[in-house]
Amino acid sequence: MNASTPVLPRWCSPAARLAAHAYGAVVDLRNARFDEGIGIRRVSRPVVSVGNIVAGGTGKSPVVRWIAQWALDREMIPLIALRGYRSKNGCSDEALEHQSLVPGARVAVGANRHKTIEAALARDSSARLVILDDGFQHRALARDLDLVLVDGSCSHLDGALLPLGYLRESPRALRRASAVIVTHSADVNVELDARIHALHGGAVLAWCAHEWEGLEIYRGAGHVQSESTPSAWLQNQRVALWAGVAKPAAIAAEVRACGADVVAFPALRDHAHYGPTRVGRLVAAAHEARATAIVLTTKDWVKVRVDSAAIDLPIVVPRLRLRFSHGETALCALLESAASKQ
Repeated sequence: MNASTPVLPRWCSPAARLAAHAYGAVVDLRNARFDEGIGIRRVSRPVVSVGNIVAGGTGKSPVVRWIAQWALDREMIPLIALRGYRSKNGCSDEALEHQSLVPGARVAVGANRHKTIEAALARDSSARLVILDDGFQHRALARDLDLVLVDGSCSHLDGALLPLGYLRESPRALRRASAVIVTHSADVNVELDARIHALHGGAVLAWCAHEWEGLEIYRGAGHVQSESTPSAWLQNQRVALWAGVAKPAAIAAEVRACGADVVAFPALRDHAHYGPTRVGRLVAAAHEARATAIVLTTKDWVKVRVDSAAIDLPIVVPRLRLRFSHGETALCALLESAASKQ
């Protein structure tokens, strides 16, 4: 997928181009209102926003958790606030994922971020820092640090607005970001750095890659067999891959890089819902493909766990970490400054 890849089929392009033009006009009007400070409210804690300008995964959740752990390491309890796409009863897969991977953090879910955050702080005032998950376009909430992520493997910076392309707003919007972080990049990309510099007005703050640091392996009913198995365990395994994420192909590529053969790869939409019936069908398909293990992302595992007693194959959940090649110290300095406000 490159930056010009359209969201819709080619035959839809004329209508999509008109829709993208109308969408862009609405976004510009909305941003002009916020640029004047109209409708922006502040909460009673410092706020760090992590967002992007494209629809789809840029690795926001791992960065949010990295910041949350950064705060915990400094004895600051973080409150992660997210809209909760396809949430149910005030919970979502992303919220469950955050709670599972950063158990010391507080999590609040709700479309009205200001109301949700203040209600969470009223219930538990111990949080000292708010982390706004996917907050760049949520301009109604004031923030002390506005971090924007760009995917180094496919930036979309030269693409089109929704619904013709993947951009939520013009790349010129990078100008209002406090800093830009490039994800999914093992090192500095000079060409991308120059492009971001032209749009943002400054160099990229930090460059990082998302790496697997090992595997968690479960056997039925969610009982952990091993919390720190090397990724080499996948060598020569026949894998069924369940990946209800924005970029499942990237997960499949990582599984194959570990030496596994992906023999079942069902199409699951981002934020996929599971349940006993769907899990049963997926397990049956895995057996039909003669899979020897099932690989799930953490985002999927937190939803499948409740029905995992029906799974009679090893369940493999990769453990992800961020590795910064450049800019980690500079990012920490910005976080320190933001957290000290108010």
